[in-house]
Amino acid sequence: MSKYEGNGRILWLDTFKGFGIFFLVFSHLIPYGFAGDKQIDSSLMISYLYSFHMPLFFFAAGFTINYRKFDSFWSFFWSKVKGILVPYASLYFVSWLYFMWMYWKGIVGMLSAPVVIKAFLYGNGTSLGIMNMSLWFLPCLFLAHVILYFLLKYSKDKSFYLLYIWILLSVIGAITSKLYPGEVPWSALASINAASIMLLGYMFRNFGKTMVDFFHLDKPFVAYSAAIVGFTLFLLNGRPGMASNYYGQNYIGFYAAVIASLIFYMYLSKRLEQSKMISYFGKNSLIVFGLHGLIISFLMNVKFFEWFSGKFNFYFEGLSLVIFAVFMVFIISIIFIEFFNRIAPFLIGKGYKKKEIWTTQTGDDCQVDRQKL
Repeated sequence: MSKYEGNGRILWLDTFKGFGIFFLVFSHLIPYGFAGDKQIDSSLMISYLYSFHMPLFFFAAGFTINYRKFDSFWSFFWSKVKGILVPYASLYFVSWLYFMWMYWKGIVGMLSAPVVIKAFLYGNGTSLGIMNMSLWFLPCLFLAHVILYFLLKYSKDKSFYLLYIWILLSVIGAITSKLYPGEVPWSALASINAASIMLLGYMFRNFGKTMVDFFHLDKPFVAYSAAIVGFTLFLLNGRPGMASNYYGQNYIGFYAAVIASLIFYMYLSKRLEQSKMISYFGKNSLIVFGLHGLIISFLMNVKFFEWFSGKFNFYFEGLSLVIFAVFMVFIISIIFIEFFNRIAPFLIGKGYKKKEIWTTQTGDDCQVDRQKL
């Protein structure tokens, strides 16, 4: 049985996303600490974190799906526009402001308005790379929600229907990743695989108690064994990249590694669900997700680490620089988190605080209030 805060948020799920955002930031900042190493981007640590950190967020998004509350497609559609596409536009605008600051400082050249608008409209990793590549996740998440809406609206939450839908999505996702591995607008092909992973989260919410009891997923031996299996399968399959719709050497290996890794991190999250710090960043992971690249870029451009080293007689390099950079990114993120939450929550899709309660197939009451990124 999941534990809830007074506002209906599932405690372990916030911790789960807290781990996810830490792993994402850490993996993205490792190259900054080893700037002279041309092979660092292919390092074991970065590759391992890439094997599950994006699936973790899609899984968490699927866990909180509740399509039954929408009486029509359009009510669902506008809910996702406000909850996903408005934050996408807001964070892209912040990215543009930062780019204009860099232009003003002479760090970068000017981009024409058509280029900036085209990147926003295409919304995939390649096009957004000129501003903020991390934002590719939001248009992809939006399309994945649309896909699942039509598939789940008529499934009536029957376990065998959901299983068939999951297999169908996985097969289509595997085929498209091989036939067309490149990026398309809004990462539309990757959204098929994202929808498949989200469906896993949805099924785990509805039937998780049965799966936990049957497979003993709450037992330490099973959880740690799953971690070892996930890491081993990653080694055999190689590094995936969901932004580019690439899943390593073998799609089944990718999926198996993801499931095994998520089993372990769900177990760990439930053991640490009372951690206020981890859950704080989990609750606000969207903001950290969208702005961490800008923050580290700003710190590098103003030579903050050089200043800090000279001021306090410390020298950072390698892993020490990475750890300190991660620390600074999260500290500075708090400023943006508090600004958006207190002053402009509607810009990040947090204008609604209603609780949602439903009963799963297992009879458990599930209460969630828009517990997304």
